[in-house]
Amino acid sequence: MDVLSDLKVVELSRTAAAAFAGRLCADAGAEVVLLEPPGGHPLRHEGPFRDDLPDPETSAAHLHANAGKRSVTIDLETQAAAAVRLVAGADILLTDVPRDVLDPVGLSWADLSARAPTLLMTRITPFGDTGPYARYAGSNLVCLALGGQLKITGDPGRPPLTNFGSQAEYQAGLSAFAGTVANVLLRDASGEGEYLELSVQDVVATNLEQRGTSFNLGLVANRAGLTVSATYGVYPCRDGWVYLTAFAPALWDRLKSVVKLEVLDDERFSSQASRLENNDELQAILTEWTLSKSSEELREFARQGYPLTVAEDEESLLACEQWERRGYVRNVDHPAAGNVSVLGSPWLAGEATDIKPAPMLGDSNDLLEGLG
Repeated sequence: MDVLSDLKVVELSRTAAAAFAGRLCADAGAEVVLLEPPGGHPLRHEGPFRDDLPDPETSAAHLHANAGKRSVTIDLETQAAAAVRLVAGADILLTDVPRDVLDPVGLSWADLSARAPTLLMTRITPFGDTGPYARYAGSNLVCLALGGQLKITGDPGRPPLTNFGSQAEYQAGLSAFAGTVANVLLRDASGEGEYLELSVQDVVATNLEQRGTSFNLGLVANRAGLTVSATYGVYPCRDGWVYLTAFAPALWDRLKSVVKLEVLDDERFSSQASRLENNDELQAILTEWTLSKSSEELREFARQGYPLTVAEDEESLLACEQWERRGYVRNVDHPAAGNVSVLGSPWLAGEATDIKPAPMLGDSNDLLEGLG
């Protein structure tokens, strides 16, 4: 899906938010030039690293989020003029850098749009450009908390839990990419540049599913834990974990047909209401059954359409037939990291364009020649 082919994106990022949006732009056919500080993008310094040896070229986060880009090292304090010229010659500026850094060096939207009227600018910040929080700093965890996700994650009565990694930032990166593509279409129609400002907090709140839509009723859902009921939750198996989702009557009948225990035909479990009334006993029965099965046995049941899902680990995911058939996992040769597996974009499958490796630090510094 080369919807951004022939377009040039300059990315000035410090977090996974704009970095992931830039990665998606590269996957969509754009030439993405990553402006990095002399010491390298912060993602280069996040582990894990290849062979557990800290190296800014072999960070897993860098190899994933910066795949397909070119790298230019630049010091904004001393090379601001070159940065401005590089951005003004591009189609899109993608950034998550604070205004306090951008504005003094001529990289504000007002300055850039006056210089390059057709430029598109996408800027991701923790809380957006307006409101009392606009100038506040915010981390991935802060945005998850203020966006409401921590309120619905974890067991009731216990401290809230957060997802591993930078989920809020990656969600924002996906939304920023979608908004950028929309602004490309607007510019194609109007011939004028567009500015998109995106709040990570707002993105998190938007992704709360039904719990988010209850806000308009003044309701805020509480945490329900990993197992909402005996027929809807996570269970241990012999060598891992499995998720059962059989709350609806048809799914319950389907689950019974694979579990094959006569006790499940008992009157105590004949309706949704009675199953909830006898939830603890039912949960104990199902736990005993899942513990008697290996993850491979359960995986085979899932392939046959039974209402359960095995919690895969990295090794089994990379080797799974589904991703192999779709061509979602690509093997990429990187100058420093060697052969690495890189996940594709959601629309990349089959005969899609190959993914290029993440850049070596400063591999395209020649782009600065003549820019001052």
